[in-house]
Amino acid sequence: MRKGFFNSFCFCLILCLCLLSPAQKIIENPEKPPGKNAGRVIRLKEVLRIKDVKGKFYFKGPWDVKVAKDGSIFVHEPDRLLMFNPDGKFIRNLYKKGEGPGELNQNLSDLLLLENGIILASSNMNKIIRTNTQGELIEEIRPKPITFNGLLGYHNGKYIFFDYIRGDYERKTGIFEDYLKLCTADVTGEVIPTSNVFPVTVSRYVDSRVSSGGPICRMQKVSKDPRYVYLFHTPEYLVRLLDLERCEVIKSFNRKYKRVKFVFERKLPFSSPRPKFCNDIQRLLIHRSNLWVVTSTLHKDKGILVDVFNGKGKYLDNFYLPLFRILTEERLTYYAPMDIHDDYLVIVEIGEDDLISIAKYEIIDK
Repeated sequence: MRKGFFNSFCFCLILCLCLLSPAQKIIENPEKPPGKNAGRVIRLKEVLRIKDVKGKFYFKGPWDVKVAKDGSIFVHEPDRLLMFNPDGKFIRNLYKKGEGPGELNQNLSDLLLLENGIILASSNMNKIIRTNTQGELIEEIRPKPITFNGLLGYHNGKYIFFDYIRGDYERKTGIFEDYLKLCTADVTGEVIPTSNVFPVTVSRYVDSRVSSGGPICRMQKVSKDPRYVYLFHTPEYLVRLLDLERCEVIKSFNRKYKRVKFVFERKLPFSSPRPKFCNDIQRLLIHRSNLWVVTSTLHKDKGILVDVFNGKGKYLDNFYLPLFRILTEERLTYYAPMDIHDDYLVIVEIGEDDLISIAKYEIIDK
């Protein structure tokens, strides 16, 4: 038996054992929820809008927006982290450019808000920084010997993240599956891998001149309790609940979902293969004790379809958020950066003048 084939066989066997563990049993939900008023349009009342302020800040291309427990708003861009107070007043840019302690000179790929601090990470630099809410450095680590890909959380003095494992396939154009292995690291940066492996779908273009590609679906997460994280990582409808203390998936659930065809308007000289459908899930949000799943269903008159699940993974309700100025840019991996604080939705929007702003809406569901 050839060594390469044997190694591939062993990898696939280990992967299958990981993915077929009892913790991966999926809770199947029906297509329609039991809520009597499901499918309604929820009212959103604008209470705040943050726009560019000349000489202080401007929005280039937010990747995400997060709201702290005190209502402070953080706008995450590749090379900036803009902080605003609950009233929308600009406070500071927490991104420090450079090579020194507490500094980054590559993309800010991950952001976590803690009870009393902030975590910034760059997968390009392989660097994780923990600061207080004023941006003062507490500690930083460089996970070794791997490069992390996707920071999930910080619990009991340990950073929990994914290590990227490329799948074993030929160098050719197509849609493939790579894998993310769950790992932990302490303040020393020493990485301890776990047996948990998560597939991610990627698209690749290869010819004699160029090679390009990227993920079709990126891992995204949301957490209300520092110990537990909801996440999705596949193009199809599937949510997982991860226990960071045990480093195990303790719940997986989905629902029957009518997929949305993916339409890409721009013409490119070459590109990776495009999937037939959008990613079913676009965002995860937590509202009070329930999980909101922001789907790819965008109705021209009603807005974005949101599904509601309880903590046990049961499908309870759905409704439409009347949002039409969402930031999409024909993105496959996600759209509409948004977050929830109490009964308020904070979202990145783009106006008819193509200028980006941050809107805060009161959620009125009566």
